[in-house]
Amino acid sequence: MDLNTVLNPIWIILPAYIANGTPVVVAKILSLLGLSRHSIDFGRRLFDGKRVFGDNKSWEGFFAGLLTGILTGYIQYTLAGDEIYLYRGATLSFGALVGDLIGAFIKRRLGIEPGKPLPILDQLLFIITAIAIAQLLDYLKLSILERIYVLIVTLALHVVTNRIAYLLKLKDVPW
Repeated sequence: MDLNTVLNPIWIILPAYIANGTPVVVAKILSLLGLSRHSIDFGRRLFDGKRVFGDNKSWEGFFAGLLTGILTGYIQYTLAGDEIYLYRGATLSFGALVGDLIGAFIKRRLGIEPGKPLPILDQLLFIITAIAIAQLLDYLKLSILERIYVLIVTLALHVVTNRIAYLLKLKDVPW
């Protein structure tokens, strides 16, 4: 197996990774500046009395994630010269952020507080959603083996990047 075979699937889905990681950085920057974030769910609760998403999901994080993911797709486009990177970057970014919101919604329904872990869902739902949407729109063609590989790499990257974010004091917990 050559290096291109190993790195290409990660390169292709890079906008999803960037979009997913950006809200944590934005939250820290806003906190350091003394600025408040605006919750995506506007503080609303559902019929079960629980918040829709919780305070950790903000409009600022969502739009910053979307913007950085789209920018990543644009950089890929300028490097590769293939227009598909523009569409894929936007789609993967949006899908990753929606997947993260779905995860937060599920965790609230299960009574899991924001910031508390739900293994596997926390690590993979964002990338599964991003890949599914991009493949449905025909902006992404990954074989089943490439998808499995991406999931395995995502699990590993999630542990490493969250630990780094914790050490850099971007996150309060290492997961």
